[in-house]
Amino acid sequence: MDEGRGSSKRYGSKPFKKGPRRFGPSSGRVRQPVIDTTAPEDLAEYILKVLAKDPDALQFERQQLNPGRSRVSVTCDPLVTGRLIGKDGRTITALRSLIRAAASRYGKRVDIEVS
Repeated sequence: MDEGRGSSKRYGSKPFKKGPRRFGPSSGRVRQPVIDTTAPEDLAEYILKVLAKDPDALQFERQQLNPGRSRVSVTCDPLVTGRLIGKDGRTITALRSLIRAAASRYGKRVDIEVS
């Protein structure tokens, strides 16, 4: 770096300036209406049944927390729990991301809890 140039000139002559907030209450972003469907919960149950080689070993419990939020609780024995969670939790993290994306199409949030 040249000695004549200071650190303020490194990325241009103007200092960094924050722009307007993109996703705030006044950003103009419109929230989708909640569509009454159980498709994300059904998808989560289907994928969990496929991951566990014995689908009869799983017990599902659905809870409706709010109109736009629900929880799918899965209870199973510890051997199947290891398959569902995966190494370092990668499998369940990927599943939660997938279900979150599917639920956002309907304006919902779905939480998955494995125990």
